[in-house]
This record gives sequence, structure tokens and C-alpha cells, in this order.
Amino acid sequence: MRLFKTSILFATALTSFYSFAVSHRTVDNPAIVGDLYYTEGRLNQPVIMILGGSEGGDFVTKSAVIRISANELVRKGYAVLSLSYFDQESPSKAIPASLTRVPLEYFEQAFNWVQTQDDLKKNTIAVYGTSRGGELALLLASKFEFVELVVAGVPSAYAWSSYDRYRTEEAYLNLLERDPCQSSWTWGGKDVANICLKYSDNYSPWYKVIENEDLVEQFMIPLENSSAAILLTSARYDTVWPSYEMSNQIMYRLELSNYSYPFKHKSYLSDHFLHTRSWPDVSEFIELHYPPN
Repeated sequence: MRLFKTSILFATALTSFYSFAVSHRTVDNPAIVGDLYYTEGRLNQPVIMILGGSEGGDFVTKSAVIRISANELVRKGYAVLSLSYFDQESPSKAIPASLTRVPLEYFEQAFNWVQTQDDLKKNTIAVYGTSRGGELALLLASKFEFVELVVAGVPSAYAWSSYDRYRTEEAYLNLLERDPCQSSWTWGGKDVANICLKYSDNYSPWYKVIENEDLVEQFMIPLENSSAAILLTSARYDTVWPSYEMSNQIMYRLELSNYSYPFKHKSYLSDHFLHTRSWPDVSEFIELHYPPN
């Protein structure tokens, strides 16, 4: 009976997404792959950039749960920019096929595009990313002053090397021989310093790697350089990577640096996929520190 009721509520919310007057336009810049969800006729809409994780592509398009949250944000007066930053299936040459050497300047280009849109708020943006997108969201906050708020769901405290969920064992062995430590991210054309997954098959060693804090400290995201309000949401039973432990490390670093902007860590008795459970706290934090007009 509970499952039946949940299904009805989910279907009702999904129907609401499509019945509400959410307008949509594709980013009209060939250097950017993204979609904007907004309210037609409303001016000065604050923009929230949404970034998915290792699945790649457009997170709002791929996830019904994220679409419902995007709808809620638009209802409240925000515009949602769902940005692809790698996608094996995309025909665009603006983004790589895998999570390999993604330029952080790409997101600055997306911000600059926002500045050209008459109905969007200027000079500032919020970023919401989950998993590898949470890692990315924190990197962006550490680099760009225009990031006013960041929500990092089940994030990493560190920058990690490249990842390709579709690679075969043969391709993986070739990668080790060629360049095993390519970063997921670049800045100024150079790899962002990262924890190398040289001897691992994608995500397997992450819990053990971060135990050696002296070794990995140099790869920690310098979030103290940010001027954004920060919310971290983590999972106590995360079996993908240690989001709870890494979020605690981020909090300790911010406290140690006397970070002068709002920052908060909310943990949940959940696995890695906690968006639905964490969303009320995420929504409240966004409205408090990045209010709609």
C-alpha cells in the first residue's frame, strides 16, 4: 500500500512538472551544451546551474527526480541551467565524451552566456552538483567569485583523476600505459592536481586512499578561497565513495580557515543516492542564502 501511495505521489508530481508553465530554451551558443528552464515573462530570474555526476549528459533530462526539483525551483522564481560537461552520446565537440580534462573555463563561458540573457539575473549564479558534480561544484566555487551559493551533494573533498564508465578492460590497460593520471579537470590548459587512480578500476579504492591524509592533502579543493554560501549533503552509508568522511574534512578545513560565509554539513542515514531525502534541506538553504526575487 505504501509503495502504491508513493507511486501516486510521484506520478502527480511528475504530471505537475509538465502542466506547470515551465518554459524551456536550449543554450544558443555552440560552445556550451545546456538547457534553460525558466518562467516566460519574468525578469531578473536568479540562475541555478545543475550538474550531474559520472553518468554524464543533461542531469535534468536524464533524471525524473531532478526534473521535479527543477520544476519546484522555477515555480519559486529561479531559472535552472542544466549543463552537460561530458557526454559519450553528444554530437557536440564542445564537451568531451568522458570525464577527462574538462576545462573549468567551460563553466565560466556558461556564466558569460547568462549575462547576455535579458530575463536572467546578472553577475551571480548558484551551483548544485551531486557526486562528481559535487566535486565540480566545489571546484567552481573555489575558482570563481560569481558563484554565490554552492550545494554539493555526496561530494568529494578532493580532485580526482579521469573516469570513463564505458571503458573496457583493454581500454583501461591501454590508459595505464599511455597516461594513467589524466585529471578530470583542467585550468588554464593544465591538469588540476588530482588523486591518481592509476592502480584502480574506477572507484574501488577511494575509501582507503583518503585515509592517508598527509599524502592526499595537496589534492584537496581549496574551498577557503570561495566567497559562496556552502551546503554539503552526505550519506552515512555511502558505498560509492566516502562522502560523509570527506564532507567532514571540508568542514574542518573551512573552520580552520575561519571561513566568513555560511557553510553547513547535513548527513543522512542513506546510501549515495539521497537527493529526494535531502531536497527539503537543499531547497531551504537555497531560498535562505540565494533568495528568488
